[in-house]
Amino acid sequence: MPKNFKPKSGGGDLGFTDLFGGRRVPKTHRRVKLNALIDDLAALLGLLKTSLRGTAKKELSGVQAGLIRASGLIAGMKGDLAAETASLEKLIERRAGEVKVPAKFVLPGANETEALAHIARAKARVCEILAWELKAKSPAVYLNRLSDYLFLAALKLSRKK
Repeated sequence: MPKNFKPKSGGGDLGFTDLFGGRRVPKTHRRVKLNALIDDLAALLGLLKTSLRGTAKKELSGVQAGLIRASGLIAGMKGDLAAETASLEKLIERRAGEVKVPAKFVLPGANETEALAHIARAKARVCEILAWELKAKSPAVYLNRLSDYLFLAALKLSRKK
């Protein structure tokens, strides 16, 4: 976000907003909708972080930073999420060694923290689908890996009470 950002009262009251670079679009634009969902996911991860400590909390902070970067790309910034995706892949590899993946469908609800992780996983999947609709490959791949990571995290959290 620009350092000189100052919210303008009523700036979006006519149903339009700015994308990166100043392009005005309706607030119903698919990019705006996806960024709203990514914002929702980042906030949910913030709530999930309040139930965690140590490494897991730090990992989610990194994921939230990746989501902010993904939002920028969706809004029109240049670049990709290759480094962020590689980081998630390392976390997935580590988490996969910590849990046994069940052979049947998982029903969330072992505890509140695990259920929050599953809600975040489901939101990441919705964001991924919309990113593919926009042909935003780098954010879509990142969101796909994020849903994998959150699935593994939820499995680990299901053992905690």
